[in-house]
Amino acid sequence: MRSVYKAVLLGIALSAKFATAQELPASHNPKLVVYLSPANNKKISPVANPTINPQFNWRLNPEKNKEINPIENTSINPQFRPELNPNVNDMLNPLLKINLHPVSSAGKIYYLFNKSDELSGYLTQPSRDVLLCFDVSGEWTCYYVRTPEGTYNLFDKSGSWTGDYICYDNNAGYNQFNKEGKWTGVHIK
Repeated sequence: MRSVYKAVLLGIALSAKFATAQELPASHNPKLVVYLSPANNKKISPVANPTINPQFNWRLNPEKNKEINPIENTSINPQFRPELNPNVNDMLNPLLKINLHPVSSAGKIYYLFNKSDELSGYLTQPSRDVLLCFDVSGEWTCYYVRTPEGTYNLFDKSGSWTGDYICYDNNAGYNQFNKEGKWTGVHIK
C-alpha cells in the first residue's frame, strides 16, 4: 500500500513538473515558419530595418523619448501606478490567478525566443497595458508595461525598470532592446 502511495505521489509530481510549460505550436515556431525569424526576414529584423530599430528611430527609444521613459513619465511606472503592478494588483498576479499562467489555455500566449530561435520563455497578457514574463519552466520572472508609443518597458518582479524594452516588429511580434537601444536578440511571437 505504501509503495502505491509513493507511486501516485511521484506521478503527480512528474505531471506537475511537465505541466508548467506550454508546448510550442508549429505555427509560432521560427525554426519551422522562417518568416517569423528576424534572421530570415529582413522586415522584422531590427538590424536590417531601421524603422523598427530604436537606435535610428528615437520615437521608440526611452533614452531619447521622455514620454516612454518610466523614470521621466511616472504614469507608465508601476512603482507609482499600483494598477500596473502585479505585486499590488491581484488581478495581474499570476501567483493568485492561475488563468494568467502559461499552462492555462484561458488567454493568448506569446512565445519568447533567443537569437538562435530557441524557445526561452512565455508571455501572457492580463490587461491591455501589462505582459507577464515566464521562463521555459513556467516560473514568473518579470513583466512589461505598455508605453504611449505602443512599446513595452521591462520591469523585474519588484517593479524596478531593467532598462530593457520591446518594440513591435511591424509584422509578427516584438523585438527586445537593452537600455542603449541595442537589439538583445530576443524576439516574441
